[in-house]
Amino acid sequence: MTLITGLDIGTTKVCCFTAQRGAQGALQVVGYGVAPCRGLKQGQVVDMEQTVQAIQHAVQAAQMMGDVVITGAVVGVTGEHIESMERRAEIAITRPDHEVTVDDLERLRYNLQQVHLPPDRELLHSLIRQYILDGQSGILNPLGMCASHLQAEATLITGGVTFMQNLRRCVERAGLQVQAMALEAYASGLATLTQEEREVGVALIDIGGGTTDVAIFHGNSLLFSSAVPLGGSQVTRDIYIMFRLANPEEAERLKHEFGSALAERVPETERVSYREMGTHEERRVPRRLFTEVIEERMREILELAREELERSGLYDRLAAGVVLTGGGSCLPCTAELGRQVFGALPVRVGAPTMGGIALPAALQQPAFATAVGLALYGAEILPDAYAGVAPAQLWKRIIQTVSRWFKRNR
Repeated sequence: MTLITGLDIGTTKVCCFTAQRGAQGALQVVGYGVAPCRGLKQGQVVDMEQTVQAIQHAVQAAQMMGDVVITGAVVGVTGEHIESMERRAEIAITRPDHEVTVDDLERLRYNLQQVHLPPDRELLHSLIRQYILDGQSGILNPLGMCASHLQAEATLITGGVTFMQNLRRCVERAGLQVQAMALEAYASGLATLTQEEREVGVALIDIGGGTTDVAIFHGNSLLFSSAVPLGGSQVTRDIYIMFRLANPEEAERLKHEFGSALAERVPETERVSYREMGTHEERRVPRRLFTEVIEERMREILELAREELERSGLYDRLAAGVVLTGGGSCLPCTAELGRQVFGALPVRVGAPTMGGIALPAALQQPAFATAVGLALYGAEILPDAYAGVAPAQLWKRIIQTVSRWFKRNR
């Protein structure tokens, strides 16, 4: 049995989700934890200490729920620093039998990754879209097939070195090993999109706290990725400032209790009560006025996402339409607003799934799509020996965890 943990470090919260892989490869949910976080802004670490503490709290909650010790995690990466590019590579197969082997695929992947990057860029993913054997395209798995020349087309995802280094350092200071890093939009797609959607063409828009990730999948591959520097926290801030609320927490509460992405769906007679900044006196405003502020910002976020989709040149290939996910998509009428913004395209809100594996009800929310997807990605790429924990390492982690607990509670 091995643990696979996804760690979603966001602008407003850290989500830790851990699953157990059995002897037959099947996954089983072990535990999860959520902790508020104010250490990031639009995907960038701005307060390392706060981020480290939030990671520790989320991981400890997951450990306590599952009665396990988590030593490593697959960490999500997002932000405007993420860029994607197209890449093609080719190798010759000169053996007499011309059979494609695992070594050939590794050699081809190595060639794909031999791209000149500026000193401030780091390769995050090399996602192969298709193989081409002696001119025959559309090959998904060439292993065991025969060819003289083997090509691959891929999407390379890169990130800013500084951003990723600081994120790694936060995780390591929290006492965890970074087993892998993954683009959050790609991970969210694994958890929320069906294989049919990824095949025929779909856009994923993940509305997080500080950023909104935009990704396009087609042919069961990621073709495009970008980010919009706005998210759910901007909606909360608009409410906080426009109505002079007592504190941001009050704005967040009102958003969830009374918010809607479409003001026209709110009855004109309803009103919202809140405490005013400074005086703490109770004020009452029409709920529709309250939701007009929310709709304006949500519409802007979705319109900026549409601009990114159009910039990709792939907008006409989205046969499956748009899937909205992330905490910002939980507002009522968000899908309906999306249908206004994206015109003829179908729009739905996507919650995470793990195939036939039952998720706890608390995790069946768009806000947990990235954390669940990161664990799914880890299950794909991490061999048992790497995801597992050697006994000596396990005891070391246990001693460190107990020591930290005594220091905090003495």
